[in-house]
Amino acid sequence: MSMISRSRLGFAVAFYLIFSPAMAHESGHWQSAHQMTEAANALISSLDAEQKKTTLFPLDDGGRTTWSNLPIIMVRPGGLLVSDMNAEQRVAVHMLLRASMSSQGYAKFAGIMRLEDQAHLDALERLKNNSDSPPIRQAFADAYDSTNYAVAIFGEPGQEHWGWKIAGHHAAVNFTVAGGRVGFTPTFLGSNPMVVKGGKHAGLMVLPQEGQRGIELMQSLSPEQQSVAKIAEEKPNDVIEGPGRRASLSTFEGLKASQFSPGQMKLLKVLVSEYVGNSDFDTAAAQLALIENAGWGELWFSWRGPVDSAGRFYYRVHGPRILIEYIRQDDNHDHTIVRDPKNDYGEDWLGKHYEEHHPSMEEAMENARRTVPGK
Repeated sequence: MSMISRSRLGFAVAFYLIFSPAMAHESGHWQSAHQMTEAANALISSLDAEQKKTTLFPLDDGGRTTWSNLPIIMVRPGGLLVSDMNAEQRVAVHMLLRASMSSQGYAKFAGIMRLEDQAHLDALERLKNNSDSPPIRQAFADAYDSTNYAVAIFGEPGQEHWGWKIAGHHAAVNFTVAGGRVGFTPTFLGSNPMVVKGGKHAGLMVLPQEGQRGIELMQSLSPEQQSVAKIAEEKPNDVIEGPGRRASLSTFEGLKASQFSPGQMKLLKVLVSEYVGNSDFDTAAAQLALIENAGWGELWFSWRGPVDSAGRFYYRVHGPRILIEYIRQDDNHDHTIVRDPKNDYGEDWLGKHYEEHHPSMEEAMENARRTVPGK
């Protein structure tokens, strides 16, 4: 293992040991819940009456489980768009994000938002070089914007149960507060470009470790272990439990973590911490405690595609209290999702089962066509 890899491992293991399951509390008022409540109420107080109608909903509103990672031209997210906010309100949104996530998680989410401006410039450059592009290409280019993310708050912050979400292209996260506890699933993060190739930001990555953590774990396996973990030579089209497809993975697959060596188990914990650590510290500690109580050995690791850091591959970590999926969509585009199979949207705490809703790709494309002038 290289010096850089040992350093990464050290930091991630330190995270796991510092924020150990002993820190997690099943009751009581967590710091995360308190600071989220204050930040959410600050945002609400900055809204006018019409904006509140667009932003505030009952906790059991169906829009809470309706979200998408597609561009806004294809699926209009519910809630108030950042583009329809003034500067004070935009600051409040970022304060709410920082109150809800770790510095790592906030940097990733804000970076994905900023990548939309890069995507806009890239799309305009392609249009300039192809004068015969259909009008819908221009509409897609115009949809790439760092302010095309929508915020919605469900229930009343400060009450025992409430939640909020922010959703847009390549980034959607759903938070639940229940009795002082905080849930952060489902969370979808993606990046395109995965690595900025040109301009003054060349080399920038907003999700720098997600793919690498999977590669490190897969490459640590023996040939015999890899043959069990690798399910297929080709990757799927996308993450399988994406928006509207929760609970579509009913069985575990691949290599069970109980078969890992101590070194491989450390790498698994590094990988899981990369995703869980996007949430604030006590929220992350509590989720790690749930995983540990269910048993780290009860996690399963599977792989599809080439075992190549530059290739198009897919991996999954799946167990009773965590589901992580990562896919390299193409050479410079990736998607991730994190779910808690038992407690997405806080349903275990709230005693309620939630159904997800998401339009089909055909419906999403038809929505896009409707926005094109002259159509």
